Amino acid sequence: MNKYISFFQSRFALLCICLLAMTTVFTGCDDDDDELQQTAFGYVQFKLYKSAAAATKGAETRGTDMLDKLDDAKKIKVVMLYDGNTIEQTLMLNSYNAENAEFGLRSDKLELLAGNYKLIGFYLYDKLDVQIYAGTPGDYKFDVVAGGLKVQDLFADAVARGMVNFKLIKHGLPKAEAASRAGSGYEDYPFSNIKGVNIIVKNLFTQELDTIKKVSVKYVENLKDGYAICDTTAWLKAGSYQISAYETYSDKKCETSRLLEIAKVPASETFFVKDNQVTEAKVPIQLSATAEYLKDYIALKAIWEALDGPNWKYHGEAAPMGCNWNFDKEIDMWGDQPGVQLLENGRVASLVISGFGARGVVPDAIGQLTELRILNLGAHDELIGGHLFDGVGAFMTPEQRKRIRMDYEQKFLYKDIRENLSQILIDGINANPNFKPIKKSNRIDKKDVQFGNLTNEITGISKALMRCTQLENFFIANSPIKVDNFCENLVDGPESAYRKQFEEEESDWSWNNFKMLTDMEIYNCKDLTSLPMNMLTELPELQMLNVACNQNITGEKLLENWEEFIEGKSGEKIQVLYLGYNKLKAMPKYEKLKKMVKLGLIDLTNNYITKANAFGKEINLTKVYLDYNQITEIEAVDGYFCGYYDMEAFTCTYNKLKEMPDIFNAASKYVIGSISFAHNQITGMQKGDNHRGVNTNNLDLSYNHLEKFPAVLIKKGSPLGILILQANGMTTIKEGDLVGKNSHLLTSLDFQFNKLKEIPFEDFVPENMPYIYGIEFSYNQFAEFPVAPLNCKSLTVFGIRHQRDDDGNRCLSQWPTGLYTCPSLMAFFIGSNDLRRIEDKISPFIRIFEIKDNPNISIDLSMVCPYIQAGQYQLIYDKTQNIQGCDMLLD
Repeated sequence: MNKYISFFQSRFALLCICLLAMTTVFTGCDDDDDELQQTAFGYVQFKLYKSAAAATKGAETRGTDMLDKLDDAKKIKVVMLYDGNTIEQTLMLNSYNAENAEFGLRSDKLELLAGNYKLIGFYLYDKLDVQIYAGTPGDYKFDVVAGGLKVQDLFADAVARGMVNFKLIKHGLPKAEAASRAGSGYEDYPFSNIKGVNIIVKNLFTQELDTIKKVSVKYVENLKDGYAICDTTAWLKAGSYQISAYETYSDKKCETSRLLEIAKVPASETFFVKDNQVTEAKVPIQLSATAEYLKDYIALKAIWEALDGPNWKYHGEAAPMGCNWNFDKEIDMWGDQPGVQLLENGRVASLVISGFGARGVVPDAIGQLTELRILNLGAHDELIGGHLFDGVGAFMTPEQRKRIRMDYEQKFLYKDIRENLSQILIDGINANPNFKPIKKSNRIDKKDVQFGNLTNEITGISKALMRCTQLENFFIANSPIKVDNFCENLVDGPESAYRKQFEEEESDWSWNNFKMLTDMEIYNCKDLTSLPMNMLTELPELQMLNVACNQNITGEKLLENWEEFIEGKSGEKIQVLYLGYNKLKAMPKYEKLKKMVKLGLIDLTNNYITKANAFGKEINLTKVYLDYNQITEIEAVDGYFCGYYDMEAFTCTYNKLKEMPDIFNAASKYVIGSISFAHNQITGMQKGDNHRGVNTNNLDLSYNHLEKFPAVLIKKGSPLGILILQANGMTTIKEGDLVGKNSHLLTSLDFQFNKLKEIPFEDFVPENMPYIYGIEFSYNQFAEFPVAPLNCKSLTVFGIRHQRDDDGNRCLSQWPTGLYTCPSLMAFFIGSNDLRRIEDKISPFIRIFEIKDNPNISIDLSMVCPYIQAGQYQLIYDKTQNIQGCDMLLD
């Protein structure tokens, strides 16, 4: 309780003084002086500063009566004289924070009687109320004004301190010192990786060390250099200092697990700390001149120079148009180039120079990039965006790998065969949320993959690439490279430092070491006369190979290459094989193909193949592209072309098949996504009525010569939902042709561009087609309206436009009386016919009604006019037509 005695004593003395004053007032004044009495008090506040004398002494001459920090003082006791009486008062000292305390402390306000005071001493106490300083201010006098505030400055001897801001700068070391760092157990790292730092500074007078901990770092990069600024301002005792050591971290919290390096600084610039002033100190981060990531950046420049880098101008969408690499900056920033991605340790992980117009031979310097994962010297997408590796980091996710692997297929091969339906059926399907929408595929025009359309002039690649055993993706395309220059030799001159280094180890190089290389593309290389089989047969883990569009390789040679590859180390591991746009005339025999046990996608489009040899049922292909060949036969072994366990698409369009091959089976337990034999010469089914049908939901047989409906497909139980039979010259659908155990699954039938005159009534009744959604009979020869489908309760879209007889005359003039009773019909197209006067009601439930190009039509639309006016009914018509009951259509 002793600590409270002085406080109560001082308050008691003050009370006595006040009572004496009040006694005087009471004996000499009346009640009107009460207001004056209340204003006889004022306030004083003390401000405590470091004395100027202490600041000039510095930390080196600190005495025992000197404060270490002003912030240590938490209370002040002031001793004053007033009218011959001694007053003591203890007050709290305050500041915004510890750092601001160095600029001064404020006491709480003290209420006193107005008058003259003399400060005869003050004492400072720490947070435990221990006295830490006694001050003798000398002849300090001050006046307290009634109702006012007097601010009185006090000065205490305290250690002078100043503020220091740190800036991390790069500092290169000689090779000898760099070697010692390499032996310290810390790996080299890029300067920009530093996110936090502990800094140790040394006072040059006292030799004391201070550590500033957990300082967050922000990397700043200019056009030519880079540095890092710290977000922490440190207070240090006045004096001269040097940076003694530092600890760098790859996170701002300076977690031990993210330690990059602990390093001593042999010499740094001296910085001077002055009282309450701000000083900047530079922390020299030692960069190793022999760091592997710096060697990578030097190699990048060598590659750039060898490939005519000064004249590069990017063409594409993945980088700014016309941009180039820039080496006019600090060497550790050379890795920051368009198309270059780095690992966390600064090593080059991805090199994409497609689109820059490189010219020449990739030099031996490529062998320095031993952490390289992606090498793209040109790819199939250069002319159409260059986005193949957008957003792909050093370590690809399975989704990214699949996207890259299937990019060529999506751009040049894939097509939803439902796109071949008539537009009214497509619109109808897309309007129904229960159906998967039909999206137009973004297939690229053939001119963008035309053979010989080059985008670079890379003529060779150094054998030193064989050092880059971490490669995962290797692409070269649109290039005049020749097979003899495909990683066959070192290409630098004998004086090259790279050559001298690599020659010693060349005998140990092997493509068999490339266990990470899974995806490779050699595309549109016009001067290749063979694939680089020395490489392809030795690669042990290839899963995707794209060798499309190499048309200077003869069909015989490419077939030989394919067979060699099958016998190579990846023959049984390859999953995706693109061989389109070449000169293949034949495929390997079944005995060879059956060895490709993991093959999923095969692309043989745009070749000259006459017979598609079987892979056998053990090879479960998911996608087969045989389009644009000369195929007259598709082989089956034991009834199988291949296995159908997970098949999504089988297309053999634009060929010369005369029969639909019997290579599928409607009774199979595996459903195929879609099958297309469009644009062939098919007149019937292989094996006739013994054809086994197909287990698919989508079948396209359009643009063939099927004059009779291929009834065996339905009778064998093919579970068809969509059947496209456009442009076959079909004249006959016999009764029962569309009746089978799975005919109820039919949803869309497209018969346009045929010669049909009638359909079997019973085949189109609701009992047989309960789920039929759309039927297209346009461009046929109907003279009588085929009314049977109108009774189907789910029929929504019906087209019967442009009916013409053999002489080209309009032949359909019959209107389907009672059309308004059709339960679900919403889109009805009967334009370009010879409709006359229509007495029937027009249903407002038909929201799209096309009667355009019926020059003799006369129709009353009064029932639907309100819906037309409300924008809820689409009428497709000619203004010259005789339309009654809706005056708005006459405007």
